[in-house]
This record gives sequence, C-alpha cells and structure tokens, in this order.
Amino acid sequence: MTDSTILADGTIEDRATAAHGARTRIRRHPERSVPERADEILRTGRVAHVAFAEDGQPFVLPMLYHYEDGTIYLHGAPASRTLRTLRAGTPVCVEVTLLDGLVASRDAQNHSANYRAVMVFGRAEAVTDLAEKRGVLERMTARYFPGRAAGTDYAHARDGELKAVEMVRVCADELSAKSRTGPATGPRDADPEGFGSRFVVLLPGTDA
Repeated sequence: MTDSTILADGTIEDRATAAHGARTRIRRHPERSVPERADEILRTGRVAHVAFAEDGQPFVLPMLYHYEDGTIYLHGAPASRTLRTLRAGTPVCVEVTLLDGLVASRDAQNHSANYRAVMVFGRAEAVTDLAEKRGVLERMTARYFPGRAAGTDYAHARDGELKAVEMVRVCADELSAKSRTGPATGPRDADPEGFGSRFVVLLPGTDA
C-alpha cells in the first residue's frame, strides 16, 4: 500500500493516502466515500469481481477470495487464464459489493439501493510456499464456514493438492470505498401525503 502502514490487526493506517488517485476519486456522490471502512467491507464480502485486460480484451470474473493484513488472496487452477494473466504482473482491479437493501421511491428516477463497496487497483504476485497456501486456504474456509476447522471437520489438504492450486496475492496501490444507507431521498419522498409509496427492502443475506 503506497505510503501506508499495515497494522497488527490487518487494517491500513492511512486510507486517505490509498484513496488518492485519478482511478479511485469518487465523482458521483463524493459524500458517500468511506475509505476508513474498506477493511470492514473486504473482510465481510464473499464474492470479488476480478477485472483485467489481455491483449486489449477486457475480462471480469466473479471469484471467492480471502482478505487479511491488507492483502486480497485469489486462487484457482494453474491453467486458469485469470490466474495465469495475474501472476505475470498484469494490472488488476478487484471489486467487492455488499448489497444491503433495495430503495423504492415515489419517483421513478430516485429508486436506488443501499450498499457497501470497495474497488482495489494493484498487481498480483504468486504465492508458492505450501505452508502459506495451506494457512490462507484454511483461514478462508473458516471465514466462509465459521467454526469449521481442518483436521476436525474436514481432512487437511495434501501437499500434492496444494501444489495443484495457483494462488496470488493482490496488494492495493489505490482503493476507494463507497456506501449508501437510508431511505429514498427524492423531492417528494419526505411528503407522507405524496402520490405513490416509498420503502426499503432489506437484503441481509449472509453479508449483513
């Protein structure tokens, strides 16, 4: 993380520095910028959308991921185009969104959604140490399945299985975090006698 320090609990000491940059400046609703919540969002999310370009062709793929110590870990088969491209050092953008609710307004143009989202720009590097791979995958499993432990609830991965997994780590060069909360805010939404209705459909799911 540029000019930032990873703290013992894995948070970033200087999110303001990390958020600076033309790629991550929030132009639409800048008041929703919440860089200080980036770690919380990345720790809570379940699906990351991973974007990169190869020979001028853009790709974006949904992937499960693990986040800790300011680092996003991605894994897959060694033959995966995504992992092959990322481990070569191709610039990558990783985005995580938590959809918290659907916001209905009295006016068509003011329907919206409540969400928390983080966008990370960086480059990936390969993780080759088997002990590190094992640790990351076991902690990732515990994050998706709280309380589930290797050696108790499922068998430990064998070395050959770990060697067959390609893993990369992505450290952020720049990032942005954005959040929306609350009801609809159209010009007629505060009028209890106005035409139509307004409400919020909560979507707690597993990410709330």
